[in-house]
Amino acid sequence: MEKKRILIVDDETEVTTFFTYFLRQKNCDVIVANSGKDVERLLQNQREPFHAALVDLKLPDSNGLELLKRIKAVFPGCEVLIMTGYSTIKSAVTAMQWGARDYLEKPFDDLDSLENVIDSVLESSFQQADELSQEAAQYGIVYSPESPMAKVAAIAKKLAKKAIHVLIEGETGTGKELMARFLHGASNRYQQPFVAFNCGAVPESLLESELFGYEKGAFTGALKARKGLFELAHNGTLFLDEIGEAPHSIQVKLLRTLETGEFMRVGGEQVGQSNIRFISATNRDLEHEVEMNRFRSDLLYRLEGIKLAIPPLRERAQDIPAIAHYYLEKRSSTPCEIDSEAMALLQCYHWPGNVRQLINVLNQTLALHECQVLRSEHLPASIRDKVKRQTSLSTISYGGVENAIDQECERFVESITRNVKSIEGFDFEYLIKRIKMLEGEIGRTIIEKGLTETKGDRQLLSKKLNITKRTIRYILNEKGGG
Repeated sequence: MEKKRILIVDDETEVTTFFTYFLRQKNCDVIVANSGKDVERLLQNQREPFHAALVDLKLPDSNGLELLKRIKAVFPGCEVLIMTGYSTIKSAVTAMQWGARDYLEKPFDDLDSLENVIDSVLESSFQQADELSQEAAQYGIVYSPESPMAKVAAIAKKLAKKAIHVLIEGETGTGKELMARFLHGASNRYQQPFVAFNCGAVPESLLESELFGYEKGAFTGALKARKGLFELAHNGTLFLDEIGEAPHSIQVKLLRTLETGEFMRVGGEQVGQSNIRFISATNRDLEHEVEMNRFRSDLLYRLEGIKLAIPPLRERAQDIPAIAHYYLEKRSSTPCEIDSEAMALLQCYHWPGNVRQLINVLNQTLALHECQVLRSEHLPASIRDKVKRQTSLSTISYGGVENAIDQECERFVESITRNVKSIEGFDFEYLIKRIKMLEGEIGRTIIEKGLTETKGDRQLLSKKLNITKRTIRYILNEKGGG
């Protein structure tokens, strides 16, 4: 059997010694590097590829993200595991987005879990993309191989077994609860309860008793004691949807429970203890809510152990055929197809209500039209008219970005037309100044997103965007970037 060549990169002798002994017991050829310079020298001189690399995120002269890019550039097939402390887990997740296989948390207390991760790398038995897609579909998460959701699902799968809280961000209807159920189902707690609760669906006066429970006689109508969600979800997962709706009084108590695991029923005197995996979701910008003093910053830091952002449907229009066919098959045993013209309409529509709206439209359409082939004329007139209007504004883009831009511009012009009653006293210079500021913000956002996708390769980014590298530098420097 061929020996696996493993690279260990860490400046701590105890760590390199531990992994050298551990991996040689598994018949591996181990090469050790203590710095970024050592790695660079090895990459220049090595002719045989490394099968895997265990890379510390923080080194005296470099960092794991940069080394990840270098190793993958020289040996694309090398599986990279990032080693990190708890305080740098967010960077480790970024590393997975850049191609790392997984991350290992220091100190390595759970040796069984550590061995399982390393064995999976050595055996090259990682889950194929189509298998992951099938597993996600069991929870209603449907996407195509080229979709941005594929990367989100892959990261969620890797995070599922980690003992860390997750904050899911996304617009209404994108499937945040489905992602929470997927995280629970792929975790070590999958046999334990999954309890979901929408913080915006209950009046503030009842929210505390719903979360923490209450004792008999705690208030009028409390005829017997009742367990709260933290008790019901013990050893399992508690999913709090629309966490941004929680009032300040509840935020304080949530923070304490997240920090200590302790809670107290309304009207009670005994402190209870709950062991839960906490997943929250929001359609709000919680950082903005913190700035506006509507959300506690300390609670946000606790919630966002890891962030998962669910892209809106308009940014993954290539998934619409797969989603539509999945739900049509699930809805009825009677076969129903969608013709190409109707599918094109579905892909061109903006879908402000996202996947939930798409499913509702399909259900309503089929309820009104019993047909074996769903055609464009069967779709609601509002959708047909809106797509026709969009098409008159610009060339149809199946990626959805151009449509989104056109719609925002259209709404902006309509807003000015509606609100500017007279040009008397109108600050035209401010309008132009603000538009120029927005231009810079949008440009920087696109460039930064592009650099993430191209793993920092500015030459490749300039080709993709059809701009010069000098333009990239100008846009970044304009806002103080480099």
